[in-house]
Amino acid sequence: MDKITINQFMIENMDGIKEIIGQLKRNFDSHDFIKRFAKKYQKEYMSFLSQYTIDLFEKVHQQIGRFLAVNQTLLGIQSKGRTKSENIFGEVTENEMWQKINKPKKD
Repeated sequence: MDKITINQFMIENMDGIKEIIGQLKRNFDSHDFIKRFAKKYQKEYMSFLSQYTIDLFEKVHQQIGRFLAVNQTLLGIQSKGRTKSENIFGEVTENEMWQKINKPKKD
């Protein structure tokens, strides 16, 4: 089986990606999204990480963030600039803040 890119995977699982966004607060950051993505798609997330030998988390998370940025309109979100929050390792790092532009399901 050919390896699928993160972008391809997220396009093919758009309903699941939108479901994750629907579970987040109206204002959320990329770390919030990544934590839920990693939990929902654990096997695939681990597979994406295993494709790299150095900076694996950084590379995978950048690609996830890029997907959110490129597909903002389709996902019903918009960038609100940079923010700092805890990443999956509990370290406070800079990432993108997002706001839902559609009426949020949960807040």
